[in-house]
Amino acid sequence: MWVIRYFIITVVILLILAFAIQNSYQRVSVNLLNHKYTDIPLVLVLFEAFVLGILFWFVISIAQFFKIHGALSKQKKENKRLLEEIKAIRNMPLQDSEEEVKKPDENKDSSTQPE
Repeated sequence: MWVIRYFIITVVILLILAFAIQNSYQRVSVNLLNHKYTDIPLVLVLFEAFVLGILFWFVISIAQFFKIHGALSKQKKENKRLLEEIKAIRNMPLQDSEEEVKKPDENKDSSTQPE
């Protein structure tokens, strides 16, 4: 499976490089926060946009990781509490079962005796 993943990554990188080489001679103007930058290579603009996108994705992923990690920790605590509760229930004495065994015997005796 890792071979397929690396193959796909290699193909994507080669496509990006081919696109960059084909557009290396093009120059653009960029307006950014009331500043105008002129005669900038298109490849540089695309690369910077790509890097900013990756940084944005990384920050969002870190926040999502901590959110999921917190939820997992909460679920582990709940699981531990429930396991302790199950253990306590399993270790409870069986007092009621003796009374239930006696009651059917008593009912048989009263039903078989004539009135």
